[in-house]
Parts: sequence; C-alpha cells; structure tokens
Amino acid sequence: MFRRKGRPKKNKILLLIDFANLQKNLATTPTAENFSMAAGFDRLFKQISREVGEIDNVFVFASPHLASLWGETFHKLGFFTILCPKVESKSREEIDTTDETLTAFGEKMILQLPELTHLCLGSGDKDFSPLLREAIRKGLKIIVVAGNLNSLSSELIKLADKKPDGTKMVYLFSPTED
Repeated sequence: MFRRKGRPKKNKILLLIDFANLQKNLATTPTAENFSMAAGFDRLFKQISREVGEIDNVFVFASPHLASLWGETFHKLGFFTILCPKVESKSREEIDTTDETLTAFGEKMILQLPELTHLCLGSGDKDFSPLLREAIRKGLKIIVVAGNLNSLSSELIKLADKKPDGTKMVYLFSPTED
C-alpha cells in the first residue's frame, strides 16, 4: 500500500486481553445498577483510539467458563475470543493456559501484521514482559491496560511507552456506566 508523500503513518493497535486478570483486579466492584462490561470497554477504546490511534483488532483470552458467561458481550463488541482451558499437568495439578496462549499468539501476530504500530496488553501480569520486549524489538510501541494500579506490575509500567504529554500509556479498565 502506498502512502502519499508527507502523510504520517496511521497508528494501528493490536489489543490482547487477559480477561480473567482484568476482571479479578478491578479497582472497585461496580454495583448492579451501574455495571456494564460493554460500557467499560467502549469507554476504554474511545480513550485509547482518540489518544493513540485505531484499534485494529481485539483478541480476548478467556477460560471456557468466562467465555461462556461473557461470549455474547465479546461478540457484540467485535472481539475475537480465544479459549484458554485449564489442563492437567503430569503431576496432576491444574494449569491455566492463558499466559502461554496469549504470549504465543501475540508473538505470531507481531510477525504477521507489519502495519502494526502498537501492542496493547490488557493485563497487569509481569509474565507478559517477554512478549512486550519482543514487540519493542520489532519497533512497536507499548500500551498497557490494567484493572487497577496495585495489580499492575512495575515492570510493565516501565515497558509502556509515553504519550506526547509525557504520561505513560497506561489505562485502567472499569466496567461501569457513567
């Protein structure tokens, strides 16, 4: 695709969400009257897209149970849902596959989508630091979304890029209607 001379390249953001991490680390528990997962994501996307650029694709990684509960909402929001089942290890303990699946998927998408300018991670989990570092090595800028600042790894904060105003590209998710 050709760009006209002098036109800046448009920002394209890939958003990968560890749904269980966002959900369990909400800053406050919304009341039944103002709870809305869709409104929370709409507000978050409006803020990111206006401040940074176009959110190209959203992939939400969730256990089959959470995907069943929230699948209709994810679908209506245009998310691609990727199931991350718990599996039994050799020692017969249950292992969550979300981190592994999100990381492997993210690495593939970074390589397959050369038009991306930003990787946005919806999780505060420092286990995703290697993925963010790989994205940085590929020239992508980093955005982080967390349920609250206390659940956000200081390592992820350091890896997040800055906005033009000098603040970090760190956003909080709150599933409420205002």
